[in-house]
Amino acid sequence: MVVDQKVSYKYNDSDMMAFPRMGDATMQRDAVYEAWRNGKTGKPSQFENIGFMFRYQLSWMYWRYFMWNFSGRQNGEQGFFSWDPKSGNWYTGIKPLDEARLYNEDLMPEAMRNDQARNKYYMLPFLFGLLGLFYHFGKRKNDGLALMAFFIITGIGIIIYSNQPPNEPRERDYVLAGSFFTFCIWIGMGVLAIYQALRDRIKLGGVPAAALASLLVLIAPVLMGTQNFDDNSRRHHKASRDYAANFLESCEPNAIIFTYGDNDTYPLWYAQETEGIRTDVRVVNLSLIAVDWYIEQLRRKVNNSAPLKLTIQPEAYRGSNRNSTPYYNPRQTQEYNPNLDPEISAIELLKFIDKDQVKNTTNPRQAKTYMPTRRFYIPVDLNKAQQSGITNTEDSTQMVVDRIPIQLSPNKSFLIKDELAVLDVIASNFNDRPIYFSVTCRADKFFGLQEYMQLEGLGLRIVPVRTPAGLERRIYGDVYGAGRVGHEAAYRNVMERFKWGNFDKQRLYVDRSYAPSVQSFHLLMLRTSEKFMDIGDSTRAVNLCLKYLEAFPNMNFPYDFKTMRFLDIMVEAGAYDKAKPFMEVLAKETYDNLLFYGSLSPSDLENGFDQEYLMAMRTKDQLIAAVKRAGDAAFQKTLEEQFAPFQVEQEAPMLPGG
Repeated sequence: MVVDQKVSYKYNDSDMMAFPRMGDATMQRDAVYEAWRNGKTGKPSQFENIGFMFRYQLSWMYWRYFMWNFSGRQNGEQGFFSWDPKSGNWYTGIKPLDEARLYNEDLMPEAMRNDQARNKYYMLPFLFGLLGLFYHFGKRKNDGLALMAFFIITGIGIIIYSNQPPNEPRERDYVLAGSFFTFCIWIGMGVLAIYQALRDRIKLGGVPAAALASLLVLIAPVLMGTQNFDDNSRRHHKASRDYAANFLESCEPNAIIFTYGDNDTYPLWYAQETEGIRTDVRVVNLSLIAVDWYIEQLRRKVNNSAPLKLTIQPEAYRGSNRNSTPYYNPRQTQEYNPNLDPEISAIELLKFIDKDQVKNTTNPRQAKTYMPTRRFYIPVDLNKAQQSGITNTEDSTQMVVDRIPIQLSPNKSFLIKDELAVLDVIASNFNDRPIYFSVTCRADKFFGLQEYMQLEGLGLRIVPVRTPAGLERRIYGDVYGAGRVGHEAAYRNVMERFKWGNFDKQRLYVDRSYAPSVQSFHLLMLRTSEKFMDIGDSTRAVNLCLKYLEAFPNMNFPYDFKTMRFLDIMVEAGAYDKAKPFMEVLAKETYDNLLFYGSLSPSDLENGFDQEYLMAMRTKDQLIAAVKRAGDAAFQKTLEEQFAPFQVEQEAPMLPGG
């Protein structure tokens, strides 16, 4: 077993304080701490740290979760800020109480009103639990204190100990389950409290009193069960498996695909290991590739996937070796000059890094090797590329390259182990196996290869064809707008291979964890549709738009500005008659939303619904404009009259990608 060096931090005395709470510098959290400090900047004071504990950690991250379980939940959205009335708040179902804390509910759109995750318990579990708590302390104080200690330690104690930072990647209510289970014991004791009151004060007989007390308190779990069933049942859900299969089906045979994070990786492994779907594809997880044992696993055959080739040997990756490989070129001056860096093959670079270049060091943290250049390239075997179909006769000689260049930023002074391993996988296998990044990866993992990528589905394939950054990159960003669209492969995958998880067939609860995948489908199908329009194939552009509207119906994915993008393409392609029924649904959804936004106070609108309001206003204008372009005067007049109350002189801003 390899044991690495342990690093302990030593802080300046001037930075020390009792009970610090705001100290997580990852994920740009400094700005989020400032938001919880009412915009104050600089070093937080002792008082502000304590205030953050009460406002965020105890109130927002404990009390809110507690009330989710025993009062009700507003929706399934993640709540980041207590002043946002839109997302993740606790709820009761008692209108005056909810409106006092949230917003006017009279004109809530149907999608909000019928949200399956909008669970109402009317505070009954909470009240029964309080009744049982007081009864317990009244009858057996010592037992009550013991249970209270357990309740506090597994709830507030965990909150204080874990010192949760703001804007976690997901809600963390599950870590407090022990505290919630404890409170349920008191709900059960509520039966005894009511039984005793019925027997002693109303003089009801023992059996009737017990039956009535039990029935009264059973209202709470029955409410919780019925309210929670539709958003917790997975009886008809197939999306995790289907969406995972879609990622795998986006790949050519014997491919390698890099994935990022739990939700992008484990479903793919399930699909392969349990259901035998595309076991020829090797899934490489970017969150694990920084550790030696996982890199070593890549060298093994898995199912029908052959071992990956790696240039750097196992010993060089083991333990703390190559945790950080610094850049060192003695020819460079203070002002970086890329021309002083030799341009070498990535394979040569990896072979150089594989060998220990620093000898006889006594410092255990000293890097054993270094990176002699920031300029290198992946060599391309053009014969293999042509045989595999990566390049074709449509590609000009200026676009096809015999080497894919990589130029690290002048600010990039080292490669950490995961970056080194990713480069090793790409360079060592590029000419033998198709290599993809899933579209849910972060762009900073791409080594700047966006101009050499091809969107073929839910994967971006590295190809020896340069597509200079253009309008697509500006509209879709560095991931979805990378490189070019492999429109034939993308169309085949979407129309013939992809499945939609039953969301296209039944009214089901769409958990927010599906959001990245849903966005991926949206942008893939939108960009591919636009590509077909660019090459004059309006038929297949319309087919993709209709497939999107079929796969993501209004019953599960309420229509909004994203839907309008596809309808615009259909109108432009001359398929207005096919688009109009969907436009009518979108018009109703947009009208209902604008009516609701208009009923909100300025503070509620600004703190929770400002973006949605601007998007709805823009969608309204785009709907009217599209109908006008199609020449449907009657429908245009209907829309103009319908949206007349929401017309403003100032034009709403452009939407992202619109």
